[in-house]
Amino acid sequence: MLYKYSYKYPQRELAALNVCNTGVQRCEPGYSWGPGVRDHYLIHYVISGSGVYETNGVRHELRAGDLFLSQPDMRIFYQASEDDPWEYCWVGFHGTDAEQLIERIDLDAPVLRDVGEPVCRLLMQIYFARGSLFHESATMTGLLYQLLALLMRDHPAQAARERDDSVRRACAYIENHYALPIGIADVAKHVGLSRSHLYRLFVSELKLTPMQVLTQVRIRHACALLRRGDLSVKAVAASVGFENPLYFSRRFHELMGTPPTEYARVE
Repeated sequence: MLYKYSYKYPQRELAALNVCNTGVQRCEPGYSWGPGVRDHYLIHYVISGSGVYETNGVRHELRAGDLFLSQPDMRIFYQASEDDPWEYCWVGFHGTDAEQLIERIDLDAPVLRDVGEPVCRLLMQIYFARGSLFHESATMTGLLYQLLALLMRDHPAQAARERDDSVRRACAYIENHYALPIGIADVAKHVGLSRSHLYRLFVSELKLTPMQVLTQVRIRHACALLRRGDLSVKAVAASVGFENPLYFSRRFHELMGTPPTEYARVE
């Protein structure tokens, strides 16, 4: 039986990420959309049947379990098979976070094969949560974040994998060498990046600069030493990589809200 159930959200109340439409449809043989463009991101999941998706001059044959993405201002065309027309569900969305989230998914094709039942389940949950009230919009957006997080985890983009690996190795180097007189140049050299590139990666991925991470690691280890109670503040500072005990005390107070001389007593 042919059907189409869809919902369009009339407002854009959540600026970071917002569902603008969602639905599920069983198409008639040869049913098509386009060629045309959308003004938002759109993810389709093929529940059953088959069809084709064309974009950037490339034709993709799709079947049950596959996913395809359209991006704003991308010229697209998709069509159900004549012999085995597809049934699909979808979600359309936009927002300031949308591009960054999509970039972290391996959607260069832009299709994913055999993405699995959890993707379909989340898409259907978004559809069933539809509504015009603010809490319903928030629920749909929360489910959309879950969907994109699932795709990022299971299908990470190559660039995202490289960024994650560089940040992971940099953090591991800091953790293993925090007690030495290292600087950001040493960390950058270890991971094979320039200081400026490493800085941008940390701010993008961790919302912290490399120096802030190094300082936090040093202060965390200083807390453990201070709790022991058998070392002076000067000795603790030297043990965690601070050459100047006065600078250590100032940074400790800024991060922990209490001077190192009082920290152990407060604990």
